[in-house]
Amino acid sequence: MNKRCIVIGDLNTDFILSGLEDLPELGREIIANKYFLDIGGSGGIFSAALSGLGIETGIVSKIGDDFFGSFLVKKLEGFGANTSHLIIKDNFDTGTTVNLSYEKDKFQISSLELIFSLKAEEISLNNLKDAGIVHFTSYYVMNGLKKGYPGLIDSIRKNNKGIKISMDTNDDPENKWGDEIYEILEKVDIFFANEKEAINISKKSNAYDAMEKLSNHVDTVIVKLGSRGYIAKAGNREYKGEAIKVVYKDSTGAGDNFNAGFIFGLLNGLSISRCLNIANICGGITTEYLGGAGNHAKFKKIKEKIKSQLEGP
Repeated sequence: MNKRCIVIGDLNTDFILSGLEDLPELGREIIANKYFLDIGGSGGIFSAALSGLGIETGIVSKIGDDFFGSFLVKKLEGFGANTSHLIIKDNFDTGTTVNLSYEKDKFQISSLELIFSLKAEEISLNNLKDAGIVHFTSYYVMNGLKKGYPGLIDSIRKNNKGIKISMDTNDDPENKWGDEIYEILEKVDIFFANEKEAINISKKSNAYDAMEKLSNHVDTVIVKLGSRGYIAKAGNREYKGEAIKVVYKDSTGAGDNFNAGFIFGLLNGLSISRCLNIANICGGITTEYLGGAGNHAKFKKIKEKIKSQLEGP
């Protein structure tokens, strides 16, 4: 498998407010201990994380020719990501999300009009050549792509023999969780979801039953359980793991870092078990840093932690 990944999905800035003790309330001010501006969007965080691990990663998304757009390009390139596939639009605002980060979860408020407008016909298949994996993010907010996903995936496979397709739908802001997603899942090799997403998509009452149903449509299904670790099924084999112990700061992008760790392992030819171990380390350690992308110190720590998974028998 070629050691190159292309990400198709959302990219925006994340403005993170952490150390909050109270919930938002209309007409009342609450105080954050820290704030941080970082790469946001599931596609953006995944691209930064996989690049930070050393995998050549390109991202296809839409941003504006503005301050936030320039910030994202510079930041992504700082991690080694390829930004040449980005569609940069004049006189449009780059998407942004405000994250109110709490110990157990977060509130998110987004403005993503430009991201909504990305269409399949704007994506050049030439940019996907020689990629081992194409990773799709945030299905439910990619309004312009929704009808184009099946045809796009078929074209990618036709033009790139042996390529793998992975996807993380992320949350549905409209809370509809329509069954049309199954037409796309039938074309996907690896599917990532957190517990809430898996339950809502599958219409099951718990994560395990959700994984079982989803595995009827996708060969490899991974359900992220946050502080309880993960469960997964690849073919007929099931896996589970406990979350690693961390000094928690911020959960922003933990799931995307988990995904990047798994894909990193896969592109390095590792077993599913080792891919999951690496994913678990990446998802855990990123919560010790502010922001989904974090900084180079984060990746130095991750690389030290995953050495045994890369070098062992």
